[in-house]
Amino acid sequence: MFSEPTPCPSCTAVPGQPHDDACDVARCAETGLQDCSHPGDVCERPTLWHGYWPGEMECWEYGFHLPQEMRDGLPPQPDLMQLYTACEWDRDRQRWVLRPSTAKDEPTDR
Repeated sequence: MFSEPTPCPSCTAVPGQPHDDACDVARCAETGLQDCSHPGDVCERPTLWHGYWPGEMECWEYGFHLPQEMRDGLPPQPDLMQLYTACEWDRDRQRWVLRPSTAKDEPTDR
């Protein structure tokens, strides 16, 4: 699976703490993406650091991993593109959730 949670590598927020406004790792609280597409320079609600790279926990939960041929002998790696395709951002829960049409399908481990 993955290692113990760590502080944010950019702003040093500890798990459960919000990222700093200028953090390069933080995601938009409204969209879950790195670039904000809403008016204003700063999100009104900063996202929380959970101890893992954004989207990594959801990839493990849903079984989204890079195909073995793309890992070059490395252990399973999260497939963020599959996550963004199969999921939508839940801004209230600040996490990616399966789209209703995807939730019926079994997650795949390519």
